[in-house]
Formats: sequence, structure tokens, C-alpha cells
Amino acid sequence: MAKTSIITSVISLGIIFTLSTEILYLILTTYLSKEVKNFLKFPRTLKDVKILYDALTGHENNNIHVLICYVATYIFLQSFSLPGSVMLSVLGGTLWGSWNALILVSFCSGTGSTICYLLSYYLGQPIIQNYLSERMERWNEKLNAHRKGLFSYIIFLKTTPFLPNWFINIASPHLGVGVGVFYWATFFGVAPLSFIHIQAGDTIHRLSETDEFTFLTIQNVVTVSLVAIAALIPIILGKRFESQEKSKVG
Repeated sequence: MAKTSIITSVISLGIIFTLSTEILYLILTTYLSKEVKNFLKFPRTLKDVKILYDALTGHENNNIHVLICYVATYIFLQSFSLPGSVMLSVLGGTLWGSWNALILVSFCSGTGSTICYLLSYYLGQPIIQNYLSERMERWNEKLNAHRKGLFSYIIFLKTTPFLPNWFINIASPHLGVGVGVFYWATFFGVAPLSFIHIQAGDTIHRLSETDEFTFLTIQNVVTVSLVAIAALIPIILGKRFESQEKSKVG
């Protein structure tokens, strides 16, 4: 029975992945111009980002179409925990600037991760029980210790590299993390690190517009300061969680 459930889950996920890939391909080939299609690949380096940015900002491309393709690609990567979102965040910074891209990236990350959450909830339990049960038990103990501050704890995990993002996505629905808490914790949790990537893209954009770009501006100083403050939040939360655990043990 367990083997049948696993096979059914794998086949179902495979079908969903295949259909999603075909839909994404259809979106990209429908909305992007012929010029961009020649560069249609996931950017792996900053040079790739610059080339793709130049192609996407050509006169033949509709801004709404570019936005649709960007959102569809980002959500697709997050839904199936595929690599490539870092460079897409950088690309977002080149296309829409730091703050607009931050909201967009947080939305795409939250939406894609929640789709992954739902796929795991409906189809992933047989696979998780057979291959990740011990790891799930260990994390469940930590979750139980932070139930009162679960939202803050998930934000902390999403901001820091203590647990892989893919594991948080697939494990959360089976350990009592509600979908609302999960979405918004992801939305806010990915923001600090994503903003650094986006800022790099925004810098590339401004460098392409002028040869007199200077990083040391009031806007950049304020931006970096805000990111630094945001980066300290997980550390503060982590110390808070540690002190709570110590007090319970004591």
C-alpha cells in the first residue's frame, strides 16, 4: 500500500511538473519577442543578466508581457524548488528598481513556495514519511517549542540558512504550520537577502544608463542601513528562541 501511494504521488507530481513546464514555455514563447527568444535561458551570471536585460528592454517588448513572463518563471522555480531565483531577483532589480522589485520578488516567492506547500500537502506525504521521517521528527520538536511565536520563527528560518528552503516548504503543511502563516512568513522572510540581490541588479541598470554612477548616495546609504537592520532581526529572534528554550529546560 505504501509503495502504491509513493508511485501514485511521484506520477502525479511528474504530470503536474510536465504540464507546468509546457504552460511556462507557452507563456514565454507567446509574450516575448523574437529577439528575446534568442537569449531565452535562465541567467547564471551577471553578464547573462545584463544581456537579458538589454534584450527585454528592447522596443518590441511590452512591459506587461515582460512582467507576466517574469512572474510566471519565478513562481515556477519556487513551486518546484528549482535553482535560478537569485539571478531572477537580480534581473528584477535591473527591470523595475529596488523597491518595486522587492515587492514583486516577495510576492513570487510567497506564491511559489505556497504552491510547493500545497503540492506537498496533497501529494507529498507518502514520500516524506518514507524518506524524511527522522528529519521531520527533529524539526517538529523545534516547532513545538516555538508554537507561540511560530510566525516569527518561520520568518527567522526563511531569512537564515539553517534549514534548506525546499525542506521548509514541503515539511510545513505536515507539521501544523498554517498556509496563511507560511505565506506571509515567506513573503517577509525572503525580503532581506532578496533585497541585496535586487540592489545588485538596480546597480547594473544605473551603470548602463550613465558612466557617472556613484554608489555612495543618500538613497543607497539609507537602503543598505535598512537591509542591515532587517538582517539583524533573525539574530535577535534566534537569541530570543534560545533563551526561551533554556528557560524551559531550567
